[in-house]
Amino acid sequence: MGIKIQMLIQVAKGSADVIIVDDNFTTIINVAKWGRVVDINIQKFVQFQLTVNVVALMVNFVSTCIPGSDPLTAVQLLWVNKIMDMFGALALTSEPPSDELTERPPDGRGENFITRVMWSNIIGQSIYQLAVLGLLMFDWKQLLKIRGPGGDSVFNNFIFNTFVFCQVSIVTVCFK
Repeated sequence: MGIKIQMLIQVAKGSADVIIVDDNFTTIINVAKWGRVVDINIQKFVQFQLTVNVVALMVNFVSTCIPGSDPLTAVQLLWVNKIMDMFGALALTSEPPSDELTERPPDGRGENFITRVMWSNIIGQSIYQLAVLGLLMFDWKQLLKIRGPGGDSVFNNFIFNTFVFCQVSIVTVCFK
């Protein structure tokens, strides 16, 4: 009988995602807190990534279709990717576990991972950024008063810097 129980314990340990090695109930509470905080932080990361990617895609698509040139080059998009990874790592560590997490009901299996609040933040930030960048892209000559042979390169750098600063503004929305 004892050998069968030991075998069942080994099978359970092999198939488990989390193994609690002590008989302390506070360990179970801490595991639940950390699990919920990781879930929240992953949601923040996904919200941030989706917003940045939607704006980058729309800026390049619209500016390629209408004026005929893309303001964000491949190298600049790689830099944005590096910046996103840095802020993404920040998102995964931004929320410490708290006692309020134990009062929050667990998410059901049928619930969406991206909540309505997340969708409203993604859409709101995307519209804000697209409005700012669209204003600059289509009315930049009157707004910036850049003339001369290097005007287009200065304009593209200005659009890139504005895009990056807009991503920094997302951090305040995603990580609050």
